[in-house]
Amino acid sequence: MSEPSGHRATRVLVVEDDARLLDILTRHLERMGYEVPTASSGGGALSVMEQSPADIVLTDVRMPGMDGHTLLQELQERWPATKVVLMTAFGSVDDAVNAMSAGAYSYVCKPFKVDEIAAVLRNAARELDLVRELSALERVVRGRHGVRAIIGPSAAMRELRRLLREAATLTAPVLITGRSGTGKEMAARAIHFDGPRKARAFVPVNCAAIPETLFESEMFGHGRGAFTGAQRAHVGLIEQSDGGTLFLDEVGEMPLPQQAKFLRVLDDGVVRPLGRRSSRQVDLRVVAATNRSLEAMVKQGEFREDLYFRLAVFQIHIPELAEHPEDVPSLAEHLLVELARDNRLPARGFTTEALDYLTRRPWAGNVRELRNVLERALIRCRGHRIHLADLEPGGRPMLGSPAAPPDAEALRSLAQVEKDHIAMVLKACGWNRSEAARVLGIDRRTLFSKIRRHGLVGPMRRGPAKP
Repeated sequence: MSEPSGHRATRVLVVEDDARLLDILTRHLERMGYEVPTASSGGGALSVMEQSPADIVLTDVRMPGMDGHTLLQELQERWPATKVVLMTAFGSVDDAVNAMSAGAYSYVCKPFKVDEIAAVLRNAARELDLVRELSALERVVRGRHGVRAIIGPSAAMRELRRLLREAATLTAPVLITGRSGTGKEMAARAIHFDGPRKARAFVPVNCAAIPETLFESEMFGHGRGAFTGAQRAHVGLIEQSDGGTLFLDEVGEMPLPQQAKFLRVLDDGVVRPLGRRSSRQVDLRVVAATNRSLEAMVKQGEFREDLYFRLAVFQIHIPELAEHPEDVPSLAEHLLVELARDNRLPARGFTTEALDYLTRRPWAGNVRELRNVLERALIRCRGHRIHLADLEPGGRPMLGSPAAPPDAEALRSLAQVEKDHIAMVLKACGWNRSEAARVLGIDRRTLFSKIRRHGLVGPMRRGPAKP
């Protein structure tokens, strides 16, 4: 009888003072594919563990000197990940059951068949494999979403990583500021996945994308029959983040009437869904982000001052990409590898001219714009190294290169430049105002005002217009 190949590296320490039984168990377990160190006493078992810890300890209960119960306690204190299986005579089954209550994985009764031992060890080994797989997945997630995923050798990025690691150790709210496309949600995920809440939910909420009439229901939840159409109870986003992290993106767009209610949740740690009389305690950690000045919004009466102070306990500002261009080459290489993996295309790097262009381009859309440009270039280059022509289709001159002075017809007023740029962004976003506002780095109200001022008109549609 042999164990599956996935268990061949499992190390099982057998502790038995009966030399004959110890020899029988050792030979059988080695035939099954286990690595089997042995010991004839509890003290000997601890010596073996100190040299090379076992995954599983199979130990007798009644032994001279240190018995199995004492050994179990020592193993739990010093090697808590090791699983302990007890071997006991019929008369001491109660002791074995008590030991399991104290932390033993399982027990087998003497006399036993080898198949019984094999079944118990196989189950224990499978659980250990699952733990290893979960640990490996956690390392992958932290690698993609943790602080280490914040790329860049510059002093600005080193300071940002330091602040994110510090924020990850706290429970106080964090406010992340920065222009659109700088990576505020990525920073929020880094705080979550590098902190003690990483095993619980990370719940992102785009406050600008939830209609004001639905905001309270979405955030706080509602009971069945709370309003017309509420056919069943709904667990709100706040409750969904219980024990984890609630990320409030574009927090400046939270409706004023709901800000007071959310402040109460932050202060008291309780949430009451619509239509419910009872409240529920929540373990809430909030990370908020905005591309607007909340201080200015407070002065204009658009944001509650008390909520601002509550959210801004620990502030982190993410600089624009143009402020640290020395990070562009390493960031571009990193993004290219990610994009190649996602698109199942080979990534062969950049030419010197292409990297030089990327470094000197102003990147008004920050990392989001850089990623979009690289994805288009990756698809265009068809598996070859990315050249300048892949980044700038149409033969436009490289930034910083000599160019002919513009003629009088090419000169336009600032208002016309703004109008043309807004029109271009709206068209690229399919006239989705919310998305266009995010790309432009302004709020929806400001965008609507500019659309009216410049007389911009979207295409004719069938059915209701997009927001």
